[in-house]
Amino acid sequence: MSESRSRRWSRGFTLVEVVAVTGIMSALYSGGNYHYAITQANEVKGISNLRQVYIMLVAQSLTDGLPKAAFYPKGDPRKDPASIVKLLQGAPAELFISPFAPDGLKQKGLTFAWNDTVNGRELDQLPRGTWLLIDLAAFIADPKIPKPERYFMLYADGRCESVKALPPDIQKVVKEAEAKLREPKEKKPAD
Repeated sequence: MSESRSRRWSRGFTLVEVVAVTGIMSALYSGGNYHYAITQANEVKGISNLRQVYIMLVAQSLTDGLPKAAFYPKGDPRKDPASIVKLLQGAPAELFISPFAPDGLKQKGLTFAWNDTVNGRELDQLPRGTWLLIDLAAFIADPKIPKPERYFMLYADGRCESVKALPPDIQKVVKEAEAKLREPKEKKPAD
């Protein structure tokens, strides 16, 4: 190889390399793979957060059973004494935020609902499919409000997953709420 040719190779990227990288990046972005990668990263983050919450719940349940938390706290979840956020003191705030939650809900500091039927119980006494935390968006009954495709769930056996199908108890509650929304509103008698 001639001296001038070897210097050209060592100076930087060749036109072929630049075109190849540009083509790859365009294919990723335009093919939806970029969105897919971001979605997958958020899913991994959400599951990791729930695993950390589970470790804290295990530690707490060893001495006092599961916390006696509200399904969803009234007011500010960071201040309400019945909030799972407040009851698991020392937990980083981001553990209680689903990456898929709407921004308005993220600002509240808690995007999950707590299964208050497990309050005070021991983890090892709960059936395998018992859920502890679920994305609050699972309870959206209004068809005008878009629902996510998947929901994060934390189970009593330590499983953390992103699911499409909701547990039967939640499906029942949501269907009842949807039915109430479809009912015609009663007219008030004129005074």
